[in-house]
Amino acid sequence: MRRPRRPEDYRDFKIVRDYSEKERDFKPSRGIDLALFFPASYRVAASSLSFTWVRDLLYSENVGVERFFFHRSFSRFYSLENLRPVDEFRNIAFSYNFEMDLFNILEILKKIHIPIRWKDRNSNHPLIIVGGAMTYFNPSIAYPIADVVYLGDLEEDVKRFSSALLKESKETSLEIFNLSPFVSIPRIGKFGTVAKVGNLNRFPPIGSILTPEGEFKDKLLIEIGRGCIRRCSFCMIGHLQKPARFLKIDTLKNILSEIPKSTALGIISATVTDYPWLDELLDLLEDRRFSVSSMRMDKLNLRLLKMLKNSGQKSFTVAPEGGTQKIRDILKKDIEDQHIERALLLGRKSGFDNLKMYFIYGVPSETEEDLKGISEIASLALKMGYKTVKLSLNPLIPKPGTPMEKTKMESIKILKKKRDFLQRSLKARGVKLHFEGLRESVVQYGIANSNSDDVEEYLDIFEKFGSKDLERFIYKKFEGK
Repeated sequence: MRRPRRPEDYRDFKIVRDYSEKERDFKPSRGIDLALFFPASYRVAASSLSFTWVRDLLYSENVGVERFFFHRSFSRFYSLENLRPVDEFRNIAFSYNFEMDLFNILEILKKIHIPIRWKDRNSNHPLIIVGGAMTYFNPSIAYPIADVVYLGDLEEDVKRFSSALLKESKETSLEIFNLSPFVSIPRIGKFGTVAKVGNLNRFPPIGSILTPEGEFKDKLLIEIGRGCIRRCSFCMIGHLQKPARFLKIDTLKNILSEIPKSTALGIISATVTDYPWLDELLDLLEDRRFSVSSMRMDKLNLRLLKMLKNSGQKSFTVAPEGGTQKIRDILKKDIEDQHIERALLLGRKSGFDNLKMYFIYGVPSETEEDLKGISEIASLALKMGYKTVKLSLNPLIPKPGTPMEKTKMESIKILKKKRDFLQRSLKARGVKLHFEGLRESVVQYGIANSNSDDVEEYLDIFEKFGSKDLERFIYKKFEGK
């Protein structure tokens, strides 16, 4: 790759090159058919299996894909695979997984001089495609922006999707996309249905990159479950990604037989402890280093925790969500006090000194007694001998497609009072607190509950004033609503 001539372009180039050189990539790239953007920082992107899995799935159909990430300082964007500038690619796809990524998608399009609305583009512009987790519950957010919105699991129509990407003509690509039941094409009024039944055993989702960045540092990621068998009322996965699907244990055994035992693994699932063949999974992992994405408190076992500890994990993470049974019942978490106490005891028996717990506050009918319950659980952990107890405390953000979609998010005024109460009641020595920003939470709530008309308004504001003013507008629009 020729070194960029402008100093500011070389700065961008060097940031990407430094991350690229840290990666150990097992799949060679094959051309410039698609620029795949994860519209978040490299660290966030590297923590997601989809960042490489979508690329590799398309590789299997001979589509040339290279990955891009967002950095606020970038004026140009270069690929991780071959440090190619994005303007060499004829298709651009965004993996839209988190509400707040909307701002980054708009910033990327603006910086690479592509109109942010599909109706303002012509045949010389690249085809803009949006997919990812957001399409499961509110794809309309992308309709004013994307030429094509792919809904749900890509595995279900990967051949047709790939065939469309390989066409030279933008119009021919759109004709092929139009044949897919899982695609929306807003410009012709075509709206598809969500593909929720991706076959994990036909297309086993395995990572192909090791990197020292992200949540799973230097680990090869394997998805063993997609969707969730649980019914938590605040969570989209259990309601919008049904039926839950699991990688069969024989399939997993064959996969692991080809991965050197010296390679550490990251096991991905909504709740790894709900994997139907958990004991057999642990047999396969007995002499390997690994970590897991999520565990249920009522399904924890001593063997799993000891294996995680022996793998070098310093702390373990669980999510009681509510401080009292009343709140957990409202959230349909399906765990009781006895499950929490048992899980904390198992952690100590396994040798863990450090604990992280997730809680939600701002739940309907919540009282001070319910908030005190969070403090009591933290105190219980300290009494059991944990040296460090970290609490992540997040306000309830009702999402479309869940049983709480009609619930109003509590006002900032009320949430601040509850946050201050929690801070006062959790001053016990050893308890470390992290509160998700209330302003960002309101904006996230606003975007999640927006429709295409709302987004049209957002695009007007972005074009005139930029991201900061757009964020302020969404905050004011939804605060206390």
